[in-house]
Amino acid sequence: MLIQQIRTVDPSYRLDSLGFPATLEGQTNLIRQLRLDRAVAFYHVKGEARPLQGETLRLMQERADSAYAEGQALFDAGRLQPRLSREEAIGNYVDRAVRRELHDLYNIRGIDYSKGQQIRVIGREYDTSGSDFTYRIPDARVGNIAFDVTLSRKTLATPQVRGFFNSDFKPDAVLIVRPAQLGSNNTYAISRPGK
Repeated sequence: MLIQQIRTVDPSYRLDSLGFPATLEGQTNLIRQLRLDRAVAFYHVKGEARPLQGETLRLMQERADSAYAEGQALFDAGRLQPRLSREEAIGNYVDRAVRRELHDLYNIRGIDYSKGQQIRVIGREYDTSGSDFTYRIPDARVGNIAFDVTLSRKTLATPQVRGFFNSDFKPDAVLIVRPAQLGSNNTYAISRPGK
């Protein structure tokens, strides 16, 4: 069904495969790949970013979870050096891992995430409404959604979140992505005030 949905959008789509995977892990990976291929097809062919927002969130969550476990192990082994705290060192590790994963994803799929594009990875989002230009740097931007990977809880009152909403690109929502190990409600959306 996923292959048919992709071909409906992009008739030239071809799945390079050696056949249907025999293992559950292989089947899961194939479905993940097909969902991503479908989102990329919608973005490239129709200019629709919404499916890619969902797949970007999924990838960011998976990588944040695995990077958090890796970061804890590295810190405990003395291989991550804190400037301020253990959480800061692990948080920086998680940020870098998620950003690398996004760069790889977009590069492999031929998605331009340079300045001025709908898709961005750690790009400056300026607020030119005042006399002094300011900016905030979300971890990612896909269409009208900003993504922030963090270990700490953030709210609309958080200056960084307010800065995202005040930026010239005016996101409809900011998705806060926290490792699942931090407890329930680890990942959530903050809607633009008035929406």
